[in-house]
Amino acid sequence: MESRGALGLLIFVSLQALQVILAPLPGEATGFLAGFLFGAWKGFLLAMAGLAVGSSAAFALARLASGPVERRLKDRKFYRRTVDFTRHHGVTAAFLLFLFPGFPKDYLCYALGLLPFPFRVFFPVMLLGRAPATLALTLEGDAVFREDWYFLFWVGLAAGLSFLLFLKLKKHLETEV
Repeated sequence: MESRGALGLLIFVSLQALQVILAPLPGEATGFLAGFLFGAWKGFLLAMAGLAVGSSAAFALARLASGPVERRLKDRKFYRRTVDFTRHHGVTAAFLLFLFPGFPKDYLCYALGLLPFPFRVFFPVMLLGRAPATLALTLEGDAVFREDWYFLFWVGLAAGLSFLLFLKLKKHLETEV
């Protein structure tokens, strides 16, 4: 990729964006690959650029479908509670869900597009929430490339502890919705 110059960078950013839009593709793999191919910091910036494009596209696609979805679900108690929760706690909840590793963030982009969540709020929350895990992935990819197993251990440990914290908070978050 890097040997292709600007085209290689564009290909990677496009791949990263597509993995969000086609949500079942694993984003962890492309984040790791960014660090492996481009180094920690350049890989981080490229991965975040792709996530910004892909997440925005997923949000916009969901927003286009939100009218029919709302008409079908507006009378259901769960939907009304979710909309109410989003209006009161949505920014904090969305940030925490983007922040924690293992949560399906790509689907979250679509879900927030269906809810009364303005794009001007979505975009910075998504970027700030996705940045730490993306940085950890690019640091891990770079550490593997450099064969720095000690650094890889510490980054992996920090990511693992974050995931355990999420599992501890997950039940509480689920009861809030």
